[in-house]
Amino acid sequence: MKTSILNTLADRRNFLKWSCQTALGSSSLLGAIGTLASLGSASVAAQTAPGYRALVCVYLYGGNDAFNLLVPTDTAGYAKYQKARVRLAIPQADLLPIASKTTDGHTYGLHSAATELQSLFAAGHAAFIANVGTLIAPTSLADYRAGNNLPPQLFSHYDQTNQWMTSRPESSDQTGWGGRLADLLQSPNQANGLSMNISIDGNNLFQTGNTTVPYAMNQSGVQDFDRLNSSDPAERVAAFQAMLDQGGASINLLERQQAAAIKQSRALGDTVRGALATAPNFRAMFPANDLGQQLKMVANLIASRSQLGATRQVFFVSMGGFDTHENQPALQKKLFRNLSQALNAFYNATVELGVANSVTTFTESDFGRTLTNNNNGTDHGWGSHHIVVGGGVAGQKIYGSMPDLTIGGASDAGDGRIIPTTSTYQYAATLGQWLGASASDMATIFPNLSRFNQANLGFMR
Repeated sequence: MKTSILNTLADRRNFLKWSCQTALGSSSLLGAIGTLASLGSASVAAQTAPGYRALVCVYLYGGNDAFNLLVPTDTAGYAKYQKARVRLAIPQADLLPIASKTTDGHTYGLHSAATELQSLFAAGHAAFIANVGTLIAPTSLADYRAGNNLPPQLFSHYDQTNQWMTSRPESSDQTGWGGRLADLLQSPNQANGLSMNISIDGNNLFQTGNTTVPYAMNQSGVQDFDRLNSSDPAERVAAFQAMLDQGGASINLLERQQAAAIKQSRALGDTVRGALATAPNFRAMFPANDLGQQLKMVANLIASRSQLGATRQVFFVSMGGFDTHENQPALQKKLFRNLSQALNAFYNATVELGVANSVTTFTESDFGRTLTNNNNGTDHGWGSHHIVVGGGVAGQKIYGSMPDLTIGGASDAGDGRIIPTTSTYQYAATLGQWLGASASDMATIFPNLSRFNQANLGFMR
């Protein structure tokens, strides 16, 4: 059998080409290549800032209609909301009341499925950032109608997702703001080669920098190379290793680099698996839904941070199903319940680990949705509300300006598409500074931040 395998794989160049194509489907190799490039790129901020900190991005694919998550409950505010939403309005009696420390003359409540978020907010561990969206500059209704400083391809899933992830709607830049943070903050203490950016949901633009790519895993852990698992024949593994050794000694630079990346990937995978084996069993009950299990893996990685040598980390997880063109009331009940339960379980896990003040979870989504309905759903919108959770959050507050929910009013770009009043620039910069980037770093990571009168929204302690 061994001879047969060696004969089959006799051509080293073809073998290495095959092995890299196979491995490119593996998160481990992509992570290894990225971290080999990013080592040594740390800024002074990451070297001097004490302690551990992590950001966890929860991306809500499809465009979350948060106007049904955070709803005015006072008589005048609810009347506007109900008139705009028609078939989609949550009954006033079903809304879960919240008492915000900030006030704009209205009171607010949460969707009835968000009971855990209500508790997190009441305890001061969660905040809402109102009416965030992709903005090139502050934009009024008159600006919108005149076409002044508008992001390209508004209301497009693909384009708006990219703009949220880059936080640079004015540019075709293919680096994400999480990636640019890692370019500056990748810690020299992460000497084992693990990227500061770890994705539990594949590769993504948000975590991709100029010298950094995410180390991608899944909710079950590190993915093995296809046909080279421990249960596969030892002869096959030995043959693979022999060809890697030949590639590493090749006079061809590409072959040497390919072999080195694969070796690094396999070694790094073993390191991560070994670290994860030390993670505790959490008392926090993670829901069985996909987001809950992704966040459980993030909690396991955070628990293993000492073994991994991590001082700064950015995680990416996601949840789909928010493109609610039809059947929105039933879909939102499930979506908000799953989101609320998963965020609560993850926060409780960080409390168990003693790092609640050092881990901040936040949401992003393609866009908000229209206040108007099409039958039993909504269309693509613009501004929307977002959630930030963690012990470092200055919680029990609603930050930013809540929009006027009047159809045809000052906030309506048309068909109930709400013009944002807070930019992704401001939202991301506030989180980036908390992670450890300096104020001067902001000009590099967010070049147009100076166009907005408040660079830091103040929702982080």
